[in-house]
Amino acid sequence: MLTRTVIAAGLVAAGIAATPSSAYAASAASAAETPERVCGAGYHRVQDGHRAMKTRDGAVLGHVYLMYNKSAGKNCVAAIKTAYRGTRTVTGASIEVRGGGRSEDVQRYRFYAETGHIDGSWKCVKYAGWTRDPDNRIEAWGGRNSWGNCAG
Repeated sequence: MLTRTVIAAGLVAAGIAATPSSAYAASAASAAETPERVCGAGYHRVQDGHRAMKTRDGAVLGHVYLMYNKSAGKNCVAAIKTAYRGTRTVTGASIEVRGGGRSEDVQRYRFYAETGHIDGSWKCVKYAGWTRDPDNRIEAWGGRNSWGNCAG
């Protein structure tokens, strides 16, 4: 007990807060927000299907993932925030399938946005994810504006 008190006092003196319960909660929340869990069972990351969501200045506020379920022939896009986590900010994800449909999800989310599942077997896709700061002044964007991932 004396050792913990001395360590805690040293951390306080150094200006560092010791909050193991919130650190655990943050890591538990992050583990639940993998693109595989966001899109669901059977979805896997695809080649060239990951981009950082960056501001104009290059700050990374999250990541966007293009996911595919081969047995269902469907795509899903997950835009997962790394900044302002737990705070409701405008966050969106979109996917467009060449010769097919388009799906978009934009709301004030705490952790991520997800497009839902859209047919995309053997069709090229474009995808994007974005998020903003709480004051709605800074936007971070990531994705691919060109067609890709065309083979099944």
